[in-house]
Amino acid sequence: MSRGIRARLSGVVLMLLSLVVGQANAQTNAPPPAGMTQQQYDELVRSVGESVIQTLTEKGLVTQPPAPPVAANPIETDEGTLMAERVRETLGEVPKVLGGYPDVWTDLSGLPTRLDRTIAGGRGPWAYLGLLAITVAAALLAEAGVRRFFLAKRNVIAQQFAAAGGPWRVAALALLEGLAVVALWMVVHLALGAFFAKSGAQTRFAAIVLTGLVTWRMFMLLFRLFLRPDLAEVRIAPVTDESAHRLVRLFELAVLVAIVARSWVRVLISPDAIAAAMLTNSVAVLAIFIFVVFRARGDLCSWFLGLIDEDARGRGVKAALARRWHWIALPILIVLGLARAYDAVSDLFEVPDGAILTLEILVGLLLAETLLSFVVRSHRASALARSGRPKSGRLLPFLIRAVRAAIWVMAAAVLVRTWAVDVLSLVDEKGWNELSRAWTTTVVTALLAYFAWEAVHFVTERRSDRPKPGASGQEAEVGQAPVNATRLETLAPILRVALGIVIFMTAALTILASLGVSITPFIAGASVFGLAISFGSQTLVHDIVSGLFYLADDAFRVGEYIDCGKAKGTVEGFTLRSIRLRHQSGQIHTVPFGQLGQITNFSRDWSTLKFNLRLTRDTDLDKLRKVTKKVGLVMLEDPELKDDFLEPLKLQGVADIADNATVMRFKITVRPIRPAYIQREAMKRLIAAFKEAGIEFAGATVPVPPVGGPPMGIAAAAASTPATRTT
Repeated sequence: MSRGIRARLSGVVLMLLSLVVGQANAQTNAPPPAGMTQQQYDELVRSVGESVIQTLTEKGLVTQPPAPPVAANPIETDEGTLMAERVRETLGEVPKVLGGYPDVWTDLSGLPTRLDRTIAGGRGPWAYLGLLAITVAAALLAEAGVRRFFLAKRNVIAQQFAAAGGPWRVAALALLEGLAVVALWMVVHLALGAFFAKSGAQTRFAAIVLTGLVTWRMFMLLFRLFLRPDLAEVRIAPVTDESAHRLVRLFELAVLVAIVARSWVRVLISPDAIAAAMLTNSVAVLAIFIFVVFRARGDLCSWFLGLIDEDARGRGVKAALARRWHWIALPILIVLGLARAYDAVSDLFEVPDGAILTLEILVGLLLAETLLSFVVRSHRASALARSGRPKSGRLLPFLIRAVRAAIWVMAAAVLVRTWAVDVLSLVDEKGWNELSRAWTTTVVTALLAYFAWEAVHFVTERRSDRPKPGASGQEAEVGQAPVNATRLETLAPILRVALGIVIFMTAALTILASLGVSITPFIAGASVFGLAISFGSQTLVHDIVSGLFYLADDAFRVGEYIDCGKAKGTVEGFTLRSIRLRHQSGQIHTVPFGQLGQITNFSRDWSTLKFNLRLTRDTDLDKLRKVTKKVGLVMLEDPELKDDFLEPLKLQGVADIADNATVMRFKITVRPIRPAYIQREAMKRLIAAFKEAGIEFAGATVPVPPVGGPPMGIAAAAASTPATRTT
């Protein structure tokens, strides 16, 4: 049999086999013969077909098709070679892109023709452009008119904010400013629907121009809300008037250039023209942004330094970054420009979109930090105006830290997702979804744990001042302190440590479980570890348990003066196992709770002070009592002292009679806040009142008569004195 006949026969046989197999496959869905299942029937058809093909192949009637070529494993390919090839291809596209500049001129010169609608009964290009210019002017006039209408109201609100503060006034001003942009948007929207609807190229061109106008004014509204060049009283950014005006002009230039560069590309039609225009935009916009960075580096440095606490502005990493921020911004702008150029050459939009999104997030973080700093500053100014004390309270810092943490976590999540999936393609969408489920639980758990810890810190933070260290003399002995702590503030350190451990352990176990790690061994190990500590550290357990019972009995609080036998002093704080006492001489005693024993508290509820004064033996007691009562009433009426008294100063009576003096006892009952100061003040006023009333204090000398009676001269003088006085 010849080779040609065999080839034709092979083709016929293959055709027949395909028909037979196709018919068998078509009948596969038919019910199998009786006594056979569908699976058995399919196996029988497949085995018969394979045996027929094998028999024909062995007899030479069918030629076996060659095996397909094995594709090269892309993993085994040299990555450096692929990168070099990609760079070579990209550079090879540069002449093609540069050759598209004639197409740019062609598209722009043909724009009037595309805008001409006279043939279809519409407007001509010049009438259309005139109407578009009138629309732009009307929109800007509407914005300016609304701003002018609310000018007086804005000035009044700004003056009220400068006098009394209140962040809600800043929000009201932002609302009034936003109404002006809303008026502009309404004019644009009405014009697009009334004058430029269903006009083909005219509608698209009008949409490009008017959308760019609205975008420009919205960005300028945002920058004006933060910089306020005309209303320094409500300026959010911490910059001067000169810096605010300069930054507004520079930002307006940068935004306008960016919007124009993006809008005129949308007018072009040819792909080569679009690529050439994008390459031009990347260079022009990069140059403008670099100019803005260097022109505004001093003003933005002041802005960044204003966000840092005054104590840390001269040192630290934040201050160094704030002074050299432009060296950080330049690489970002250069990467952005190169990404735009790469986009123009390779038609890949992921890298520029990721760079633009990164820049927008960085700007958003700056504005968010500025707004949070402004809220804290305005709250402190309001507190200073109300009470004369520049404090920000306790709730506001807690909320600021929580909001700041949430903003930074969300920004980091968006950046990681953009660069890992869209730009660098490190993982695909499916892999990211699987990875994000576990990491989302991890991040949310860590964020909630941070919020919980901040809430614990907020609740357990001390609300009053601590005792003044180094209290001297009698002040410390009688428990003098500016303000004693409440029971919650006394328990706060223990609660903070205990709740912190619970929050940390719960968050750690939840995160490990979400990452697929078995937490059973950790729980078992913690149980064994706790049991070993309980048996091996009985003294430590004794101290901790004793401290818990002392705190449960409310035996002492921070700021109170106590005596435990082994030591005495003012309670400055304590840990799980010991208490710290500040002695009046300045030294600190650290006493374990298990060794405290009996405690005497000198600063609880009330304090009765008793002191003695030595007066002459011939003192008029009734006069003394009246003078003492008068001094006590004066002290009760003193606005600085009246809140300390529970009972007024009084004379208890004679405490002792000495050879040359009568010892009188005085008594005061006051609150245990500053009893030593009240006692010193009472003694000072008593001395002044006694001197004014003629009441004398006893001297230190005692007259001793001579043995045998007084001398004759003294006796004669004593005898003659009454006679002399009677005459």
